[in-house]
Amino acid sequence: MYIYLFETLLYLSFALTGGYLLLQFIPEKSKPQLMNITDLFQYALLAIPLFSFMSILRSALVLRDFAQDMPFIQVLLIVVKDYSYGNAWVWNLIICTVMYMITQFKGLQGKMTKWVLALLWCASILAHGWASHPAGFSPFWGVLSQSVHVAAVSLWLGTLLIVAWFTNGEWNWKAFVRWFTPMSISSIVLIVAAGIMMMFLLVDGYINSWGINYGQALLLKHLVFLPLVLLGFMNGFLSKITDHGRHKSRLQWWLRAETFLALVILITTAYMGVQEPPHEGEFEQPSPSPLFTFLHGDLQDLSLQWNWSLVYISMIVIGIAALALIFPSYKKEKRSMFAAFACIAVLFPFFGILLSVQ
Repeated sequence: MYIYLFETLLYLSFALTGGYLLLQFIPEKSKPQLMNITDLFQYALLAIPLFSFMSILRSALVLRDFAQDMPFIQVLLIVVKDYSYGNAWVWNLIICTVMYMITQFKGLQGKMTKWVLALLWCASILAHGWASHPAGFSPFWGVLSQSVHVAAVSLWLGTLLIVAWFTNGEWNWKAFVRWFTPMSISSIVLIVAAGIMMMFLLVDGYINSWGINYGQALLLKHLVFLPLVLLGFMNGFLSKITDHGRHKSRLQWWLRAETFLALVILITTAYMGVQEPPHEGEFEQPSPSPLFTFLHGDLQDLSLQWNWSLVYISMIVIGIAALALIFPSYKKEKRSMFAAFACIAVLFPFFGILLSVQ
């Protein structure tokens, strides 16, 4: 269970470092007045190799069962030296340490320093992509899709996290939205494109994957993404709701609600990163998830087909209706209703879809 926590914190560290570096390139008049979080940025830099090392440690513990005569440190060194994700971790350790040392001795004020840190951060993202599931299936497209996906999420979510939780002064909302909205839209396009590419690499049959843990997490992630994008759209374009950013407490609440939805996606992504992806070998010896077994009984054949019923269709329709009702709950400042509709918009279609296949 601990590995899911560390994977989530790893993605949060990428987001905080990416968002912080991006904001260094934005003029003061075009962003909110932020607290000084340089220390947090430095801690997040050190956290990247720390939390990514947990996957190395986990693999070494698994291999230790097959090499009980070998010292554990020797097994650990084998993982670091002979596995791609072990090599990638070494590179990330070097890159993040260099970034930390630069910020310690040079700070972030120099123009060239910011560019060097940004390039090193991109190198860290590439190292992470090299260690990912997709890279195991396609050395080029796998690394590219994973790296683009993580980078786009990090820049979008990281900026949002910092602005939502560390603003201390004027919001400069109009100037901020002027560049953040197109950046968010571009990030979403890249996230979707890279996600589709990774699905082609990892998932042999989207519907069939719903019978195992990875596929169910992927479906949940897609469903949570819908209210997240809708809330982001409303925060960006319905500026009258927050009086063009002048109603600070209202604006901050909705931005923080957006970060909570994003956090659910990060947790789901972290869970997926530990599960076996549903490639062809997974379905040669199907292993239904506990949730799928609970819903359908002891069903071993994961060649799933649609099996519609009025009840299941109604659950999906209720979810779509709840997604539509998010808009008026936002306009009327009904926060509890928004939270309830967001949960219904995700959970009802999730269970309705899982029940509709067998």
